Amino acid sequence: MKFTFSLYLIMVMQVFANEAMAQERLTLEFENTRLSIIMDAITEQSSYHFIYNNDNVKDTNTYNLNLVDEEIQQVLATLFQNTGISFTIRNKSIILSKKQPIPQTAQANFTLSGNVLDTETGETLLGASILVVGSQKGVVSNEYGFYSLTLPSGRYTLRISYIGYEQQELDIDLNSNQNLSIELQPTSNELSEVFVFANSKVNSQVSTVLNGTANISPENIKRLPALFGEPDVTRAVLTQPGVSTAGEGATGFNVRGGNIDQNLILLDEAPIYNSSHVWGFFSVVNTDAIKDLKLYKGGIPARFGGRASSVLEIRQREGSTKKFQGQGGLGLLFSRLTLEGPLAKEKVSYLISGRRSYFDLFFPLFEDTESNKVYFYDLNTKLKWAINQNNTLYASGYFGADVMRLGFEGDVNSEGEQEADERIDFRWKNATATLRWNHVFSEKLFMNASAIYSSYKYRLASQNTDGIPSNSSGGSVNWESQVENWIFKPDFTLYPSLGTKMRFGVNNTLYQFSPAKITSSEAGINRVDFDTETGLELAPYLEFEKEWDKFSINAGLRYSWFGNFGPFTVAEYDPNLPRTLNTIIAENEFDSGELIESYSGLEPRLSMKYDISDRKSLKLGYNRTFQYIHLISNTFAALPFDIWKPSGTHIKPLEVNQISGGYAYDSPNQEYNFSLEGYYKTFKNMVEYKNGADLFINENLETQLLNADGYSYGGELSIHKNIGKLTGNLNYAYTVTRRKTTSPFPNENLNDGAYYPSNYDRPHLVNFTGNYQMSKKWSVGVFATYQTGRPITQVTGRFTARLYNSPFFTYSDRNAFRIPDTHRVDLSFTYNPEKKVQRKWVGSWTFGVYNLYGHKNPFSTYSTFNGDQIRTFQFSVIGSPIPFITYNFKF
Repeated sequence: MKFTFSLYLIMVMQVFANEAMAQERLTLEFENTRLSIIMDAITEQSSYHFIYNNDNVKDTNTYNLNLVDEEIQQVLATLFQNTGISFTIRNKSIILSKKQPIPQTAQANFTLSGNVLDTETGETLLGASILVVGSQKGVVSNEYGFYSLTLPSGRYTLRISYIGYEQQELDIDLNSNQNLSIELQPTSNELSEVFVFANSKVNSQVSTVLNGTANISPENIKRLPALFGEPDVTRAVLTQPGVSTAGEGATGFNVRGGNIDQNLILLDEAPIYNSSHVWGFFSVVNTDAIKDLKLYKGGIPARFGGRASSVLEIRQREGSTKKFQGQGGLGLLFSRLTLEGPLAKEKVSYLISGRRSYFDLFFPLFEDTESNKVYFYDLNTKLKWAINQNNTLYASGYFGADVMRLGFEGDVNSEGEQEADERIDFRWKNATATLRWNHVFSEKLFMNASAIYSSYKYRLASQNTDGIPSNSSGGSVNWESQVENWIFKPDFTLYPSLGTKMRFGVNNTLYQFSPAKITSSEAGINRVDFDTETGLELAPYLEFEKEWDKFSINAGLRYSWFGNFGPFTVAEYDPNLPRTLNTIIAENEFDSGELIESYSGLEPRLSMKYDISDRKSLKLGYNRTFQYIHLISNTFAALPFDIWKPSGTHIKPLEVNQISGGYAYDSPNQEYNFSLEGYYKTFKNMVEYKNGADLFINENLETQLLNADGYSYGGELSIHKNIGKLTGNLNYAYTVTRRKTTSPFPNENLNDGAYYPSNYDRPHLVNFTGNYQMSKKWSVGVFATYQTGRPITQVTGRFTARLYNSPFFTYSDRNAFRIPDTHRVDLSFTYNPEKKVQRKWVGSWTFGVYNLYGHKNPFSTYSTFNGDQIRTFQFSVIGSPIPFITYNFKF
């Protein structure tokens, strides 16, 4: 009985002690404060005092503490979390001691994993940062929004941040593997004062291990002044250092001395073969449908292959899973509309985004005939189905087309007869479809499996539109060409431990090339049906990424194999003579599925980063890439109907090796981001063209081609300003690119086998992009560029051949001259009316001028003779200011 009463009395006293302790609640706010000062404050606000040994508890570190009306036990747990100090409470004493390390065999590690989402739409957020407060440990969500963080068991505070979203902190008790989806709130667009913050983390190059990369947000694309006010992906890419173009109106872009076909452009993982509308003036991708855009031009991860110079990875938005919403724009020559919302709330969402130009509506104002039409349209779609916590399906597609229909009145012939009118119908189309399955095997293993279809085709048709004259057979001509890809790509990401990530998988790509199918009803024109060429590329890869205290590495290995298959006929040439139609000695027939030629090789990738401090880093990298398909075009700006050709018996795969290094620096408050990079690239087995090469409807293209090697080197400087009324960036690039032909027959080699500038050698390139917030409602944007003139081959004279009794031009060495330097300034103003409370419709106006001072930038030159004098003229695509106005809206 006495024992029972004593036990009861002890329990009651313990309860009273706990209650007394729980009654003492503290409020503490400290930032970068020494421990002794915080302990004095705790002693003053409570009845407790501290006991500790100075050798075990150092007073050199500083702490952050922000607690309001918290119990003392919670205060102590928060104060000493993630430190080497433990505490014990006895009566009114808080005894501090040094934590004893847990034996390695006794440590328990657990994994926290899940997705990072937009709280308003349910859209996954890629590249979100999950940081353990009080340490430098953390992870970044992958391109599908998934993250995995492995830590020893314990209590942690996580800080989650993403550009354009409110930062969030979460307290977690990690004592088992947990799945946690994190939702972030978008920041308000309303400014309490005119003070702007740009994407400093996106612009910073300090934290990423890969050099030569650039993240471009859709918001930054929309701030750029653009032709006719249409936001354009390609023009945003051209603002990056080391990226250039042949000129205004040229298709595609060139990266660090590479051709336009050396850029892998992926839209939701599907390759895009022609990235431009209207002969290169506008991108095929609608900016309203884009979630993220990333350019790799230095460090290219091993999971990417098939192109030699760069990767432009574009990902479409998924659509809101929570509410219906839309956005769009109305311009002078374009309109666009994007709609999204849930089909089943929190489960199934959709996005559909369309755009159309209406140049054709204005043609009757300038032409006598209404048959002329020039316009483009495109459609982006995406569907997401979150089946359960571990499985998500995505289906996305793109379809875009350009239509050019021109009518010509027939002339009166020498016999006084009216010839038939003619109509030319020219169309080119891109189409893609992607089906993806995201599956979480465990907290540490994530899979994305993709099945992809991509198609690029063009059609040229010409026909008489009215009566056929008696002396003409009349009729029509129809020419079609197509490139198709079928791709299957399982990709796995493994997170074995904190700071370590492995990625592995295999890319399987089937190519089919149909160069030309020509039919005609006109007499004298034979049917042309080139053999379809088939290629298969298999490429397993492995990436390993590891972070230590100051050193990080991203190492990868890719093995690529490419095979060229029949049915196909391959010409065999006399090995002792240059390849011409006259030196064909045999034609070898290959049956369907028979291997004609194969190539393979290892593609090592290595990127290293050393952190001098948390704001400074040094980088070094090496890449080898193989490219097995080639764009055959001898024009300075590729045309939509140029031919794609696979490697085979006569065309070897292109091999590019690149070494690069750089330095990155962020100012203390990240007001400025600074990066400096240099690189050296070698090119082997490039496709070059003989003088006067005839590529038009040529079944033996190899007779017009030469093998070439080359090199490119340069430096790139980039400065971003992120804070203040004025934000923007300044980029400068110095680039030298040379090539030489390597034919075994000296008389075939261009410029006597010496190196010469490539078509895209533009040594100096300066771009400036600025945005100034004049008030809460008004902002102004400016883009200015300067580039060295492009190399050209110039007419030097002429002669008359007696046999033909007609003049022929003589030319300089290949690319021995240059067109004048080019420069341009674009200006835009944006007006954002004050948003009305509870009004869902939000509109803004953007207007400005493209080519502000009307400079005629030369695109090319042409020459004529006036008597015996050569007269050279410059051709400019745009030679005057072009005003624009656009109304953008959201609802």
